[in-house]
Amino acid sequence: MKNILLALFGGLLLAFSWPDLGFSPIVFFAFVPLLIIEKGSNNIRKVFLFSFFSFLIFNVITTYWVWNSTPAGSIVAFLVNASLMATTFTIYSAIKRSNNNYSSNITFIVCWLTFEYLHLNWDLSWPWLTIGNVFAKDPHLVQWYEYTGVLGGSLWILLINIIIFDLVFLKYKKRIFQLLFFLIVPILTSLYIYYKKFEIKNNDKLNILIVQPNIDPYTEKFNIGYKDQLNEFVELSKKYLTDEIDLLIGPETALQEDIWENRINSTFSIKTFRELQIQYPNLNILVGASTYKLFEKNEEKSSTARQIRGEDIFYDAYNSAVFISSKGNIEIYHKTKLVPGAEKMPFSKTLDFLSQLMLDLGGISGSLGSSNNIERFQLDDFKIKPLICYESVYGDINNGITDLIAIITNDGWWGNTLGHRQHLNYSRLRAIEQRKNIVRSANTGISAVIDQKGNIVSTIGWDQKSCLTASLSINTTTTFYSKYGDYIGRLSCFIAVILILMLFVKTINKDS
Repeated sequence: MKNILLALFGGLLLAFSWPDLGFSPIVFFAFVPLLIIEKGSNNIRKVFLFSFFSFLIFNVITTYWVWNSTPAGSIVAFLVNASLMATTFTIYSAIKRSNNNYSSNITFIVCWLTFEYLHLNWDLSWPWLTIGNVFAKDPHLVQWYEYTGVLGGSLWILLINIIIFDLVFLKYKKRIFQLLFFLIVPILTSLYIYYKKFEIKNNDKLNILIVQPNIDPYTEKFNIGYKDQLNEFVELSKKYLTDEIDLLIGPETALQEDIWENRINSTFSIKTFRELQIQYPNLNILVGASTYKLFEKNEEKSSTARQIRGEDIFYDAYNSAVFISSKGNIEIYHKTKLVPGAEKMPFSKTLDFLSQLMLDLGGISGSLGSSNNIERFQLDDFKIKPLICYESVYGDINNGITDLIAIITNDGWWGNTLGHRQHLNYSRLRAIEQRKNIVRSANTGISAVIDQKGNIVSTIGWDQKSCLTASLSINTTTTFYSKYGDYIGRLSCFIAVILILMLFVKTINKDS
């Protein structure tokens, strides 16, 4: 009973430290109940079961809103993510026991950071609950993410949890000085960065109009004709457009017309925007769309190519951002971080038979495509990095030279829940990591402008049809994190491999 209560308490502490749900500093001792269970248990299976129970509570409370868009998918997500977290904690326990507690603190940190890094970079990627995300509503505490990324926050949290556990339950009194140092120094460093004035290396500004059309994805988006939706979008934009606007931004899949990239200039959507640009000659347009690419007969096909039933015709489908330049050219970016299950078949090569089965039953096979000819849009001398919905949860995707980050999303699938608010706040961490202003266009709540310190400057609230204007200075500086990405995760993986090999060798020697 004691361990059940500890596991329950640990899950609740993790959940109620999360953005838009609780108080973030709780996370500094949220792992302590699990560390107590692990310390007092002689059974590795019980370590897994109790930790699974704790992490399941954490997952359900913080991401319950996934149920709104996919009930079955949400259950799978809860179970899989909790299992992965519990497995990670169990591996730590096994390595610790094999080493007779030697370097157990380092082992815990390395195992968890390795899990989070791998969870960012495999087919079942779900980084929503990366522990460093917990400070998304408290950007003043983690300004040093420009050097470490979110995994640096995870490292900080795990370290503090270990120190508190050692101090309170193992009576290591010397840990009090370590606690004060590792807790206070990062906070003071962050506050110093937060309150100092940043030098902007480029004084040029972009004038931007963000559109939030507020189309309900369940009752309107697929029931109203694409022409009517586009005309409403344009009429809403015209209420706020001026000759000074450089960039108009619309949300993910704002264009409902099936757009074939091979003949994009002949589509109704592009022609409509061209007419708008005649009225506003300096206007550039960035908007979300579902686009398709038809493969020529002798052209090499991608691994995600789909076949039109009964014909020797193949094509790729994409979740795209379309950039229509005032100079006449069109550029298309394809979403690369696809949602497992909803937008791609995980482990498609291994599970290819499932795709074939879908095709045989009359459906379409495969995942959305993700190939790209472009990573950034060029607006005069500025480089704009587009991020489509789920991509904004990833930090390392923003690497390279970028002057402005533009996020387009449709958070309406989740309803008026924690989901869309958490998603907005995660964007604040991207601003800190890259030291870039962010403009965010959501189909319905919450469109926003975020400055390079992670502050939300202005917003359009949930369930509002409106537009937002912003005049933003362009910061051309490059951060340490944008250069080197998730190096903390890569280093953790290297150390974890060594620790697991040591465990494997010791197990073999013990059995022989």
